[in-house]
Amino acid sequence: MIIGVDIDDTLTDIRDEVGAAALKYAQSLNKDIDETKVVWDKNNNGSSFKERYNFNYDELLYFFGNIQENITKKAKPREDVVDVIKKLREDGHKIYIITARDSEFHNNPYELSKTWLNKNNIEYDKLIVDARDKAKICREQNIEIFIDDKLSNCLQISNENIVTIRITNYTEQHQNIVNKKNWKEIYEYIKQL
Repeated sequence: MIIGVDIDDTLTDIRDEVGAAALKYAQSLNKDIDETKVVWDKNNNGSSFKERYNFNYDELLYFFGNIQENITKKAKPREDVVDVIKKLREDGHKIYIITARDSEFHNNPYELSKTWLNKNNIEYDKLIVDARDKAKICREQNIEIFIDDKLSNCLQISNENIVTIRITNYTEQHQNIVNKKNWKEIYEYIKQL
């Protein structure tokens, strides 16, 4: 099978660190912040940070291109992810890394992603960046299983009748999305398919 996998908060777990950095940056700019506001970044364009932390476009560019990018460069892979991805490839599956990291917010999202994947020994068959519309990319690339952390991406991909696994501690059910807490659980689920 062709398995699509997101990077940020799927191969890594940087959500809390990025959130704390966004709050600190917003506070340094004396922004009016509403951290309780639940915002979905449905278009993978940073709108949730813009709304929650009141960033203007230039501030958003700086945040993603500098602060968030530095966090992603230093991020460690989630527990067991390196071994599970390796096992999936040994089992004959192809791994396509599909990330919304894009050239609007990063100087070279392909190189940024490739460098991190190689540094952390994450095996893959194809790397796709600038993937804001992950459902469209999944259709075009014939993805049969997709793994992501973001509910909005998972909902859109699930609507394409693609097996969608969300790595999350949440247990609420949404459509046909399969919730798994860690990469060992993800591997066992895929093995059963």
